Amino acid sequence: MPGKLHIVERLIQEIPEFGECDKVTGDDCYIARLYVRSIGELDTLLDRIVDKAETNTSIVKAKAVERRMPPFIRS
Repeated sequence: MPGKLHIVERLIQEIPEFGECDKVTGDDCYIARLYVRSIGELDTLLDRIVDKAETNTSIVKAKAVERRMPPFIRS
């Protein structure tokens, strides 16, 4: 929400279940990865920021590619 980004970023930094968070361009301001045990736990965490940010949630079903280093560029 306008004027709330610094508050949302601080909350994300303070909540340990946020394992990763990137500031991005486009329609969204952040893409975050949360580690939770249940949908109820997810809802509880999102309730902490709902009055400061709109959220869209996707659940990872499987990793098609594990995190890897970018290939070296050779000239």
